[in-house]
Amino acid sequence: MNKAVLIEIKDSIAVITLNRPERYNAVNQDLIDGINDSFTIVENDDNIRAVVFTGNGKGFCAGADMSTFGLITPEESRDYIIDKYKPLMKRFLELKKPIIGAVNGIAAGVGAAFALACDFRVMSNESAILYAFINIGLGPDGGASWLLSRQVGYSKALEIATDGKKINGEECLKLGLTNKLVDQSEILNVAKDWANDLSKKATVAIGITKQDMIFSLDNNLYDTIEFEAKEQVSAFYSHDLKEGVSAFLEKRKAKFTGK
Repeated sequence: MNKAVLIEIKDSIAVITLNRPERYNAVNQDLIDGINDSFTIVENDDNIRAVVFTGNGKGFCAGADMSTFGLITPEESRDYIIDKYKPLMKRFLELKKPIIGAVNGIAAGVGAAFALACDFRVMSNESAILYAFINIGLGPDGGASWLLSRQVGYSKALEIATDGKKINGEECLKLGLTNKLVDQSEILNVAKDWANDLSKKATVAIGITKQDMIFSLDNNLYDTIEFEAKEQVSAFYSHDLKEGVSAFLEKRKAKFTGK
């Protein structure tokens, strides 16, 4: 595996760790390749039923590695964002398994996009979301504008993006940018426990639910109903549906296998 990103698999949980702590896990090609490789492992292993996504060291992800800034033309930068960031962000949204972001420290720039692309987030008061683009004269990229505006609405998202200030964990909780606020030392443990709980649920149904929610963001009610109906076919064929119905009728707790 690429050493810029580590993956640890235990039971039915995969922990993906950005591993450039000396650069606060700033994004370079090695990091992008490592995330892609890790998601491929998760996608192809049916025994993995939930993911924790975190960073090694003091920061979650500092955004793009500025040491490479200016080495390519503006047009090449544009093409790189489209060719590399776009398919990478699709991996987050299209993975049919839940991703919990254990946001240890600051998630800045495209690192903020990584955090918000996770399905859930666990933060502490020492964690923060920072839309730092404006501070160096850039607009958001990597889908950061889409992800933020759908979490907090247009006006608040524009305020955050143009202020360029840290949004700490407590404020993130108020805004709905994080699901849980815990002590710094407990971020990873809480995320793992949550992932473990999710891994015991019907994994096929979680994947369907995730795709339904994402589709609904940009589609009307009637198109969403049709999309839900088509996605539901996979659930109808799943072993977990049979187990869930049987457990309900037998008045016992279902034992889902993720298949």
